[in-house]
Parts: sequence; structure tokens; C-alpha cells
Amino acid sequence: MLHATRLSLLLLCAATAAVACSDSMAAEPAANRIAVDIDEDAGALTLTVDARTAFVYRFGPDVDLPHFDPFNSPSGRPMTVKIADPYPHHRSFWVADERVQLEGQSDKANIYSSLYSGVVDKERSKWPVPPYTRRVAHVEFSNVKISGDAAEFDEKLTWKNGDVQLLDELRHYRVRALGEGEYFLDFSFQLCASYGAVTITRDASHYGIPYIRMNETFNVEKGGGKIVNSSGGVNQAGTNNQPATWVDYSAPLEGQQGWEGLACMIHPDRKPPHLWLTRDYGTWGPRGPEGFHNTTFTIPKGESYDQQVGLLIHNGDVESGNVANRYKAYGDGRL
Repeated sequence: MLHATRLSLLLLCAATAAVACSDSMAAEPAANRIAVDIDEDAGALTLTVDARTAFVYRFGPDVDLPHFDPFNSPSGRPMTVKIADPYPHHRSFWVADERVQLEGQSDKANIYSSLYSGVVDKERSKWPVPPYTRRVAHVEFSNVKISGDAAEFDEKLTWKNGDVQLLDELRHYRVRALGEGEYFLDFSFQLCASYGAVTITRDASHYGIPYIRMNETFNVEKGGGKIVNSSGGVNQAGTNNQPATWVDYSAPLEGQQGWEGLACMIHPDRKPPHLWLTRDYGTWGPRGPEGFHNTTFTIPKGESYDQQVGLLIHNGDVESGNVANRYKAYGDGRL
């Protein structure tokens, strides 16, 4: 567990490199291209690639759902939105489910809409503010490693309904710097029934796991963006509730030629293709696999439900960004 109020992992890696260099026979270590800074007071983890902010992850006690705010594109512009109107419960990139019931409890907790369990105070905010009755609480980061062009770390969170702990979520993050502003996030999580069996109900259309919300400079409706899936479907009409192994959401650069985008890829070990949620206004993400979609399922106590996706932040559109071949590289362990 990371106890320091503010931990500069860049300094930690520098110290590690200094130890390695004490051996006169050791080769000069390559400079780390990735740095991770965790500010416990601010509740923010900032990851930089080649000295530029790639993303900021918000996990403090005053958030309803920990989320990324934002993902930055290769050129440095925000791609996702922290809070949206008319769907303020959307959280840039986040994990949640609507109906979560712990064994022995009567409530089906709507974790997805945790925002609305907050305090209504119109003088402070148009939307509810903390404290939140329902929320996903960050517990700790651990196993932080940085080397060259790669970084990885773990996180533990707990889904809560009031004082009731529903389940633990265990995440693993792996980030690679790809050059020219591009980077790749391999993101996996487990929903662990630590406190008793957990029953989750999912319908056919109102969820993604995980979710992504593009902002108005990237979406189809206002940003001139384009959604393309692995089967060649285009935009919401051709991709929503359609099976795919990956989906790409790209948009033109403002005031100049070129495109850049974000592709979400389901790891082959998770048996894609899955159906996808896609919206021209910017919300999208993979559905659950067969047996976990449009159904009610139970995670027995001590067992877990898992997912793994890769997020490729790339230059170009789906074709010039080489998304299809990079999906193959992800499956082969080369990305």
C-alpha cells in the first residue's frame, strides 16, 4: 500500500537506476519514458509519456466513481469528458453496473448512477455533490513498476451501498509509450465477490463494461468523428449492438489536416467478438460476453467476473492508425 501523501515514482525509478549503475560492469540504463505521480491529497494519479500528460486518473474520496479525466490525444487535446449534459453520471472512462445485489440484501444497488445518490445543493452545483450513498471507493495502489517505455500498477477498489460493501474490484494497468504521442493502456479488472455471492442484472442495451465517453470535439454528432468496428460497421447505425473484437473512435484535428483517435480492443482471451454499445454523441464500450449479457448472473462468494481491454491512443484514423494490425499485436503480446 502507498502510504506517502505524495509519491513521485519518477524519483523512485531514478533511485533504482542509481543502484544499478553502482555496478561498474552494468550497462547504462535507458531513461524511463513514462512517469507516474500519485497525489493522495488531491486524489489524482497523473501519467506522463515523454514528459507530456497522457491521462489523469481521479480516485479521491469525493468522487462517486473513480474515472479518467481526461485521456489526452497524441497532439495533447482532451478526448473524453468528465461530466456531460444531459448524462452527468458518465465519467470519461469508468467501470460500473446498474443492478448489483449482495447475498442477504434486498437492494439492487445502481452503482452506474451513483452520482444521483449525492446531496442536492443547487447553490453549489447543478448536479448532486458528495457525500454519495452509493459509490466505488478507491482503497490502494500497489506493485508499481516503471522501466523504459512501460509502466504498470495495481489498484483495489470497493463497491459500496451505504455502509454495505458489495464487492471488491481489482484492477491492473499496463501502459506503453509508442512514440509520436501515441500510447497503449492494457486495462484489466476483476469483480470479486469478497463479502458474499453477488447477483448482477444486465439488460440488452443500457450498459458497457467498461464505458468510454468522448467529448464534443471527438464525437460524431458535433466533432466530425467517426466510429468504425472490426467488421467494417460505421457510426452508431452500423456498430451499436453489433459483434466486434474492437471499435475505433477517431476525429479530425482542429484547424489542420489529419486525424487521431482511441481504439478499444477486447483481449482475445476474453473470447470476443462481443456486442458493443455505441452512440454518435460519444458514449461507447463493449458489452459482456455470452452468458453475461441481457441476463441475470451470480458471482459465487470467493469467485470473480473479469474483463480485459486494450486502449490504443493513436495518430490517424482507423486505417492510417493501423488499428487492425495493432489488435493482432495486442493478442500476440507485442503491444
